[in-house]
Amino acid sequence: MNFSILFANDIKIFFPEIFLSLAILIVLIYGVLLATSLTYNYPLISRNIYSLVLFILFLTSLLIMNNPVDYALIFQKTFIHDDLTRIAKLFVLGSSFACLILSQSYIENSQINNYEYFLLILFSIFGLNLLISSYDLISAYLAIELQALSFYVLASFQRRSVFSTEAGLKYFILGAFSSGLLLYAFSLIYGVTGTTNLINIKNFCLDPYFEGATIIQIALIFLTAGFLFKIAAFPFHMWSPDVYEGSPTSTTIFFAIVPKIAIVSFFVRLYSFSFSSFAGVWEKVLLFSALGSIIYAAFVAIKQNSLKRLLAYSGIGHVGFILLPLTTNTLDGLQAMFFYLLVYMITSLPTWALVLTCMKGKKNSQNSISILAGLPTSSPILAILAALAFFSLAGIPPLVGFYAKVFVFFSAIKSSLYLVAFIILAISVVSTYYYISVVKTIYFEKNKNWIFYDTISKEKSIVLAISLVLLFFLFINPNLLLLLSQQMALSVF
Repeated sequence: MNFSILFANDIKIFFPEIFLSLAILIVLIYGVLLATSLTYNYPLISRNIYSLVLFILFLTSLLIMNNPVDYALIFQKTFIHDDLTRIAKLFVLGSSFACLILSQSYIENSQINNYEYFLLILFSIFGLNLLISSYDLISAYLAIELQALSFYVLASFQRRSVFSTEAGLKYFILGAFSSGLLLYAFSLIYGVTGTTNLINIKNFCLDPYFEGATIIQIALIFLTAGFLFKIAAFPFHMWSPDVYEGSPTSTTIFFAIVPKIAIVSFFVRLYSFSFSSFAGVWEKVLLFSALGSIIYAAFVAIKQNSLKRLLAYSGIGHVGFILLPLTTNTLDGLQAMFFYLLVYMITSLPTWALVLTCMKGKKNSQNSISILAGLPTSSPILAILAALAFFSLAGIPPLVGFYAKVFVFFSAIKSSLYLVAFIILAISVVSTYYYISVVKTIYFEKNKNWIFYDTISKEKSIVLAISLVLLFFLFINPNLLLLLSQQMALSVF
């Protein structure tokens, strides 16, 4: 049987991933041949690879947007293509594109001249795209491991830095443990159902005569533990602040913004679609984790003096807000969750751009919040943008972050979670304190030392300007994000 004829339509639908994988191989060959060439005197090609990677991400986005098929199960139901996969992939590629532009000057100042750095980013993006499209436990696990292995190396890429090596080692050990939990959960599910396909698992769980309900409940506990680790949610958040602080800042911005939408998209499909009949089990666990993340992050972040650790704990708190609507297991809840996730990705860009601008050189010596005191004098536009970004993270109008928290609050109210809604409302006031304290440091504290910030490039200025416009425009007219989040939510059911 001719394979190309049998899967002809599947290959057309899956062509963006095929193009991305072939592009990675071409970049790898180009880097190996040129960087080790004696003829060209072993040239540094990181800038060339950087431009090539941006071009590859742009072409992949065009292929995804121009896919003529709206819905399809491909390769024997191993992968799925629908609105959720298309929108999530575009945000992964778009946020990766923005992160690379924002971090390019930091990469040059840190003398990360290895072309492998950008290859690892491409591999991680490829793994995230496969995870988004996965409709089978085996393909999902392989995709998770592909992006995780790339992240382990990226975290420890600065081999001469003790902080970077420590961060990579911690991430590797704890990441391997969480992967083991996921693999054990998948094996239990396969053991009682005899299948790894999501729709077949759903049919087994809906069967009133299904005898493996107890084992499925045990598997869901291990599955949820692995999932919570991957998104750095309470109580499996312990790796996040140390890895964020120790990793190169250009890697940290990628960790903080890009992977969450891919991981959440797959596990939302797994929970709300395949295991909807066991909602009573995973809803309680996720609700505990969501409240724990919000409360813990709010009080611990107040004591932080490190800017990267503060943003790491802030990310843990926002993960709690992302998980909370998922526990309602309703269409409105999923829409609020995806809306919050998209807003968080947009708002995080200027905050991490601030960190990249302040973190000069190879070491983490300039990581204290106090270094922001000289920002209004040397870069008043960046100071304004940073203040607006922190206000949006706090949920203060007239910025789009206000809508994100309001939708989460209303989703809890609609599901009769009145006590939960009161708790998140009270904790939001606490979390606003440390965001405002950063703004206070920027504008009202005196600069005790001479601090010179790097010049912001034209490309970086364009990305920051777009994010600033979106913060206001999406508050005035949030219909675009509401429509996208609704399409994503409808794809789950």
